Amino acid sequence: MDFLSLTQSNWFLVGPVAKVLGVVMNGIYEFLDMFGIASIGLAIILFTIIIKALMLPLSIKQQKFTKLNSIMAPELQQVQKKYANLDKSSPKYNEMLLKQNEEMKEVYAKYGTSPTGGCVQMLIQMPILFALYQVIYKIPGYITKVRAFYEPIVEALQNIPTYRDNADFVTLAQQNGINAAGLSDSNKLIDLLYNFDKTEWTKFTEIFPNLNEYVAKALPSIEKANYFLGMDLATAPAQQLWPGVLIPILAGLTQWLSSKMMQTDNGSKNSDDTMGSTMKTMNIMMPLMSVFFCFTFSAGIGVYWIASSVVMILIQMIVNKYMERIDINQMVEKNIEKANVKRVKKGQKPLKAKAVMNVRTIEEERELEEKKEAELKERVTKQVEKSTEYYSTTQKKKGKLASKAGMVQQYNEKSEKKNRK
Repeated sequence: MDFLSLTQSNWFLVGPVAKVLGVVMNGIYEFLDMFGIASIGLAIILFTIIIKALMLPLSIKQQKFTKLNSIMAPELQQVQKKYANLDKSSPKYNEMLLKQNEEMKEVYAKYGTSPTGGCVQMLIQMPILFALYQVIYKIPGYITKVRAFYEPIVEALQNIPTYRDNADFVTLAQQNGINAAGLSDSNKLIDLLYNFDKTEWTKFTEIFPNLNEYVAKALPSIEKANYFLGMDLATAPAQQLWPGVLIPILAGLTQWLSSKMMQTDNGSKNSDDTMGSTMKTMNIMMPLMSVFFCFTFSAGIGVYWIASSVVMILIQMIVNKYMERIDINQMVEKNIEKANVKRVKKGQKPLKAKAVMNVRTIEEERELEEKKEAELKERVTKQVEKSTEYYSTTQKKKGKLASKAGMVQQYNEKSEKKNRK
């Protein structure tokens, strides 16, 4: 737990990104403070909107790849089916495996993309997302004015020579994830105080009565900054059942709606049954995990998840409208143009763009196949009903082997006559 108590993140790659995002967060809080509405909750919401808006180009690129992937899926599945029964013990196994990979690459090349086309955007977004959590989780480390609320208390505490030897204070610190060795660090002490709820503030002033004046002076500003719609964003919802319980519920619900919307709009109808069932399971499990984690994390994280999901729903609606106006063939041509620039540099032969089917055409073909299957099942059902009716009217002696054999023979003769006609 000790690594969670650093006022600013020092993780590789995430730390520098968090510092940049921290500047944005601090600027938002300062802006709100100019109008007398400085609130960490409101700052988190505005912060989420701004960051998600800046990440919109990455979201569009991700959606473009998803749309292409839904079109490529039938062709990729055909290649996979072609080599589905490869025998690992066969001497030609490696050769056939290479052929399969080559054919898969040809499909991707046809559309001017690659198997890792969607991974690049994900790799770019990952450090940003981790940095977002660090900024929201460690608010005093990135918002100067919030940190200033706690500095006088920490300074007065450190002026007490024996504060680190106080057993009650050490226990209180350990309950918040800070060990005794970390109590000499001002940053960790600020993090400790930031995590305090009302009960812990009371206990703190009981342990150090001389600090009661400093705490009383700082608490109104701390509560004004931390409290949002009646909830303390610095503490976990589990410690403030009402209205804190609303945060995990809303976090799970909004994430479910967001994932449901993305599943509906990303061409998942064209995916195979295994992938579809996996996505459905994930879309149920992830919101449930959000509910669980929101009960234990600070409420500020839950507010971010809610705001993030709501913004993602709105962005998804915008991206969908944008994607509806995109011509697939033009998108493929642009992809191939970009791919050819790289191929020429490598001394490879340029690719030629080919007309591809529209997503709607693929969906219509799938619906047509399903319709044909339904019609076939209906014909088989009617045929079974007719044969049953035929047997029941011609069978005179039920239970006898001879009568059953005669019944089968009569039906076969009738079927042969129809086939001759």
